[in-house]
Amino acid sequence: LRPQWRLVTVLVAANLALAAAQFAEPILFGRIIDLMTQSHVSGQSLTWDKLLPLVGAWAAFGLFSIGGAILVGLNADRLAHRRRLAVMSEYFNHVLSLPLTFHTNVHSGRILKTMLDGAAAMFGLWLSFFRENCASFVSLFVLLPMTLFINWRLGGLLILLVLIFYIATSYVLRRTENLQGQVERYNSSLAEH
Repeated sequence: LRPQWRLVTVLVAANLALAAAQFAEPILFGRIIDLMTQSHVSGQSLTWDKLLPLVGAWAAFGLFSIGGAILVGLNADRLAHRRRLAVMSEYFNHVLSLPLTFHTNVHSGRILKTMLDGAAAMFGLWLSFFRENCASFVSLFVLLPMTLFINWRLGGLLILLVLIFYIATSYVLRRTENLQGQVERYNSSLAEH
């Protein structure tokens, strides 16, 4: 990603801002509900002067999250496509520059399949990281501890759910990787022919 380091830096910063906005949005909504229930319980009338700043901030964070997610997704897609094409070009040029003895020992179908599969895997990795995973890392290591600080009971439940999700996902990924490896070995053998 070094040739696109400026865009990468902007995407990481935008993901950090999105993660913070997605954390602030439910907190503001909770404050709005608290303000409304407190005024209802106490019998006091709720004025727009008290409610409007919170509703405005909540709406602004919501609109920022929507717009930011669209821009991050679009630019992540463009970055992943650009880098995929560049990697394929570099790989193809590298293969063409190899000595003829290499090409007599290795089938060209296997080389092309390796190039296409590797480029597609890197494309998927870059795209998913910048669209979702970067913000998820921020949420996991920064915002989850803040959740514990705000409400330790619900934060503890959230940590328990994260652990259950991690165990289930690890099992599914390991099983999928083993089965996908069998399929890839078969396809590589088929590509040689």
